Amino acid sequence: MGARQAVQQPTRSKSASYSFSPPVRGWITNELANARPGGASVFENFFPTKTGGRVRGGSLKYATISSGPVLRMWTFKAGQVEEFFASDETKIFNLTTVVDPDVIPAAAVSGQTSGYYSVAQTSNAANASYLYAVNGTDSPQLYDGTTWTAITGISTPAITGVTTSKLSFVWSFASRLFFIEKNTLSVWYLPVDSIGGAASQFSLAGIFQKGGSLLFGGKWSLDSGDGLDDKCVFVSTEGEVAVYQGTNPGSATDWQKVGVYQITPPLGANATMQAGGDLLIATQDGIVPISEAVNKDVAALSLSAITVDIAPAWKREVIARQLIPWEIIKWPTNNMMVVSLPVVSDGQSTLCYVKNLETGSWGYYTGWDTRCIGHFANQGYFGTNTGTIHAMEVTGTDDGAPYTCTYVGLPDHVKSTGVTKTFHSARATFQSNIPFTPKISVSTNYQIRLPAAPSSTSDLVSDLWDVGLWDVALWDGGSALTVSTKWVSVGKTGFVVSPQVQITCGTTPRPLTELIAFDLIYERAGTMV
Repeated sequence: MGARQAVQQPTRSKSASYSFSPPVRGWITNELANARPGGASVFENFFPTKTGGRVRGGSLKYATISSGPVLRMWTFKAGQVEEFFASDETKIFNLTTVVDPDVIPAAAVSGQTSGYYSVAQTSNAANASYLYAVNGTDSPQLYDGTTWTAITGISTPAITGVTTSKLSFVWSFASRLFFIEKNTLSVWYLPVDSIGGAASQFSLAGIFQKGGSLLFGGKWSLDSGDGLDDKCVFVSTEGEVAVYQGTNPGSATDWQKVGVYQITPPLGANATMQAGGDLLIATQDGIVPISEAVNKDVAALSLSAITVDIAPAWKREVIARQLIPWEIIKWPTNNMMVVSLPVVSDGQSTLCYVKNLETGSWGYYTGWDTRCIGHFANQGYFGTNTGTIHAMEVTGTDDGAPYTCTYVGLPDHVKSTGVTKTFHSARATFQSNIPFTPKISVSTNYQIRLPAAPSSTSDLVSDLWDVGLWDVALWDGGSALTVSTKWVSVGKTGFVVSPQVQITCGTTPRPLTELIAFDLIYERAGTMV
């Protein structure tokens, strides 16, 4: 008999485990096949933390001011007393104390013709606090902590030299109030430490070359406080930025032009934020620091924007939503920046962007109609297109309605680029203060396929940790954080994989539920030898 022919046998692949980096990088839309660890392609209703991603808190109606849109919200603080105001198209309301969130209160100011205000707080020589609110169509409103006064050329106090109803933006710089005259390139400023008097004109008509008009002004500093290096910034609707230094625009020796720079058009007069001494501006290409705008050509600014990780999504929403001004607030106690993305047409989704100010990572929230946003007494608020105002990140529902939080990690080759793998089991690890029922899954080969979202658990009923079943147990909710994890079958095959978590929130307490780890068990496909 001849020699026996050898029979080829497939080698048996062995199961292996893989741990994904927690989503500390947050939402990333400019990476795919080259994705780095720690990012998410979907981060809906998740907020990035230093250790993972937590589900957002709910929202609760705080007040109703109109049947139309809430256009602006702002605060006034004198000593230890802080007050909260909001405006619709014709009225201003004091919402410091609200008796019934469903009942429209009496207006503090009425008879207005525009509700989109710019506000600035200042003090006079006697160190009394005041707040100016201007809208470019009505006489400016001056608030002294008790009374609102319409400011004209003959009121007390009065502003002379300019038609006051044309003043559309106000800010304070070098102990002076500066005002923009609507639809012009003219700025008007008052004497030092004054809330009235003769306004002096400073024109940028010979400085800006691209037309348009002035939109807003502000302060930029090389340090984080008031000092000699503070600079006054003027920004036009066309994205031209003029920077001046000095304290007196009427003095040739105490007012010098630093330079004129270009950014893409800004998205709103109130779409800015101070970050230390820097001034951040929301533009069509992203949120740009002035410190970068003075050093880079406009074509390269998008790479220096703090929104670079979400640039494709940012530009997509700019096209869809720029008809209504955007806004930015800084929420220091939550280490959070919130960017409003107003709904401008029927059927458009509700959306806002959120950023961790400590880590620089992004997420996005759905379900909140952020026509405008504000911050009062360490609490964030959003005003809606239907006239209501809601507190952010409170309770575990959106005014009683559940909401779903979805995480999809960026595609990962699991250290085996191009090799087909079968993914058997996955587990997510959480720490949480409330009961919840997560749904764990994976998608493969760059195609996101999410299962139906899970239901929320019932409201809190205590159960024993390590005794109740993970899928049904209801642990003692409140402030104590408990770690939970469990392996589940996922059953997918592909050469690249994305981890997925869905959680539906619907309990009374605010959830402090954080995803901190995600692990897989998989096999590589067998090979013939």
